[in-house]
Amino acid sequence: MFGKPNLIRRPYFLAAIFASFLAFALDSFGSAAYAQEPVQESSVEIKARPVDTKTLVSGPYKISLWGVDAVATGNPVFELQARSVLEEKIAQKPIECVIKIRNQNDISAQCVNHAEEDLSLYMLQQGYVVVNRELVYGSIYENPYIEAEKSAQRQSKGLWSLNHEKGSGSRFENDNPFILGGVIFVGLVLAALAAITFYIMRGFRNVVEVQNQSMDLATKERVLREKEKFVIASMIDAEIKTNKTKIEAYLLMYDEMLKDLKNKSKEPKYKKTGDIIQKQPALSRSVFDGNTHKLDLLGQHTASDIIHYYARIKTVPDYMEIEPDAPVNEVIGIVDAAVDGARKIDSISDKLLDKFASMLLVQDN
Repeated sequence: MFGKPNLIRRPYFLAAIFASFLAFALDSFGSAAYAQEPVQESSVEIKARPVDTKTLVSGPYKISLWGVDAVATGNPVFELQARSVLEEKIAQKPIECVIKIRNQNDISAQCVNHAEEDLSLYMLQQGYVVVNRELVYGSIYENPYIEAEKSAQRQSKGLWSLNHEKGSGSRFENDNPFILGGVIFVGLVLAALAAITFYIMRGFRNVVEVQNQSMDLATKERVLREKEKFVIASMIDAEIKTNKTKIEAYLLMYDEMLKDLKNKSKEPKYKKTGDIIQKQPALSRSVFDGNTHKLDLLGQHTASDIIHYYARIKTVPDYMEIEPDAPVNEVIGIVDAAVDGARKIDSISDKLLDKFASMLLVQDN
């Protein structure tokens, strides 16, 4: 890459070596920066095990959970507990990961376990990691992830339960000022307590009335939240039912196409003029997009299921043009993959509709 300097004939060989090293360092830095650029998202199914709060290993690959950051607590017991929670969630079963960023064997991916639960979201809900706001900014996961972090903080879960307060003490150099100050302090405290007791006894009735009003307001707020929860559940339930109808129509059409392609007694239709395959059903998500900040009303598990359902949805599907000379087996594989993806979404739709049916039935009662 660089010419070898003549150390005997050139007195400035040190400057040449430094310039060569600097050029090599800049070139390496540029290559590394390029290698860490986001890649085209692809989904893979792997078996992995956790090594810390947000990192998994699978063979030679190190996989960081996308959208979250670990927090250095300096508490080894907490770190082991967090790793155990992630390990139990994976349960030694295959997980499905969507690769977001890749740098050789270092991968950043969004992963779900065998129960379709987002591992990043789950660790946020338990308080073991925090949101990487730079990565999730502008994505559909921004609001749900931040709400999960806030929920864990409110409930003092995981790292939010750790107490890092340090004790402090005081020391007086002279005993006499300390005793005098203590007497004065005790006197002031007693006087303050006497005054507070007097005013509490005088205004006891007003305090009771204020407490009653606060309880009434809390009750009304709880009722309003339940009504809002019912409205959001009803709207999302209706949107999923509409999408399910579209999925069933899509499956009906492409199941028939798959049947014709596998029929060896007649020539496939695309062999004459070609064909265009719609790789996913075109579905709706406007209700979900307008209410992502309210999903926590439906509960953590339901909100997680809803997020993963809509993550698979495309309002504008991908299309693939099939040429007349394309091999039949290749076309069958493309159509089969499209049908399989639609069936997965249909299965998730059924589970969500069952949850909403139970939720809405309780509300009606």
